[in-house]
Amino acid sequence: MSSAPALPHFQPDPFVKDGWLGTPEFPAYRANNVVARLDDEPQVDPEHLYFHLLLLDASGQLQDNHSGPCLALARQQSLPERIRFVRVVAELVRFAPCEDRGLSAIGQALTLVREAGVDRGCLVVAAQVLDNVCSEEAVVASLVQLLRLSLGEDVARRVIAGVAGGLARRSDIDATLAAGVEWTAAEGCSSADRPRDSTLHAQMFHIVRTVGKSHARRYLRELVGSELVPLPQMLGV
Repeated sequence: MSSAPALPHFQPDPFVKDGWLGTPEFPAYRANNVVARLDDEPQVDPEHLYFHLLLLDASGQLQDNHSGPCLALARQQSLPERIRFVRVVAELVRFAPCEDRGLSAIGQALTLVREAGVDRGCLVVAAQVLDNVCSEEAVVASLVQLLRLSLGEDVARRVIAGVAGGLARRSDIDATLAAGVEWTAAEGCSSADRPRDSTLHAQMFHIVRTVGKSHARRYLRELVGSELVPLPQMLGV
């Protein structure tokens, strides 16, 4: 097996966070500080392409990598399928790496997509695996990014504000009923529970903190009508 890979055809630039890299035959995509790319390692696996997920530091140098045969992609896989794969994986783990543990914490999710691909069902499972091991901040950033891609900034803000308000009202109902006092809808929601900041990030952080980072994506999926995973059509690939 080859050693930690370099970045061919790419000059590291700490100010460049997103973009296509690699070659037409072996594409790569950079999302923030991760690069998903394909390679050819016939001595390791003559039937499948080889996958690298690279983690870059602040100066654009290689900090960590996850590599292995990509059982989801046969060597004869078409170029569109190769492009689709690296873009989706890069977006899936855009916010996931941990500063202290590098890519080790998300190895299970990376192995899953290497072996099973990036179809909707696999992405839903992989995203849940990531949510279980990532920080609250990473989960919030991922959900905000995906809502912006799927709904647009303005619609996403309105939808999430409604969800946050609903959670506050539910908290009020639960607390009031527990105290044995009759609750009426006219009483509204608690200003202490609902975030004062109306930004999408603040509203999302309130939701993740309230329902838990491991349940937030599933909870929102039922309310907003989106899988909240980086589906290819959402990314234009």
